Amino acid sequence: MSELGTRLQNARQEKGYSLDELQQATKIQRRYLEAIEAGDFSKMPGEFYSRAFVKSYAEAVGLDPNQLFEEHADELPKPKPSETENLPPRTARSKPADGGARRRSGGASLLPTALAIIFVIAIGFAVWLFQQGNEASPEPGQGSDGNNVVVDSGDEPEENSEDTGADAEETEQVEENEPEDPAEEPANEEEPAPEDENEEEQEQQLAFTNESGNEFTYTLSGAEAFDVEMSFSGDSWLQILNGSGEELHQQTHVSGDEVSFDFSGENEVVFNMGSTATATIYVNGEELEYASDATRQYVIIQQENS
Repeated sequence: MSELGTRLQNARQEKGYSLDELQQATKIQRRYLEAIEAGDFSKMPGEFYSRAFVKSYAEAVGLDPNQLFEEHADELPKPKPSETENLPPRTARSKPADGGARRRSGGASLLPTALAIIFVIAIGFAVWLFQQGNEASPEPGQGSDGNNVVVDSGDEPEENSEDTGADAEETEQVEENEPEDPAEEPANEEEPAPEDENEEEQEQQLAFTNESGNEFTYTLSGAEAFDVEMSFSGDSWLQILNGSGEELHQQTHVSGDEVSFDFSGENEVVFNMGSTATATIYVNGEELEYASDATRQYVIIQQENS
């Protein structure tokens, strides 16, 4: 057993903690806690996580981690530059190129189609109005009903004048009985309101609610599903626990990895994350915005019952 491990073990025993109780407090698996006390850091998921686990252990038993790092620097593995310095900033990362469409809600995906249909209907309606206007305009020498108009020149017999008057009365009667010009009717009577299609998407809320040390709690409300997808742009150790402390997932991921989970039966899920800078979390298609830029942190998502 190393001097560092002995010191941590003594502090744990003075606090009266068993390894199982310390596992619940730090969210670090027991086998890693035993490896730290034995000074065997080869069993860690990576050199970078050795220091992070020792820091969590020290804080849980009331020791100053910075002082431990200085006094036992020769016992701790030093992280490789590629694990700490070459991590891309969060602002440089983007969502997976092929996953954006399937993470949108059903309402948002139907909106472009609905707008296209409305546009086609509007064009067809405008063409119909134009045709109706052309049919309603009489050609020279014709009445509104398409019959030839008799013009009184003053040189024709009285009989033609009487006939012309009768035709004029008949024309006036036809014009009175004709329906109103469709062009005067409002063109936007049946235009749908696209806002309703996005109502379901606007109901979900994923909000940051609490911070305690390196634990950050978010509340998911107004959602019927609890689907989580994650993508990784670099090396990142990840452990997922439910509200009862049961381990649901534990793995070291590399750049390009994508994983998905269905947590519909869970009210609380804890993400023990070794590198938030290289991991992106989507909840029901919505990206979770980290409340802190800390590399090592616990992300806790609690679902409110709808």
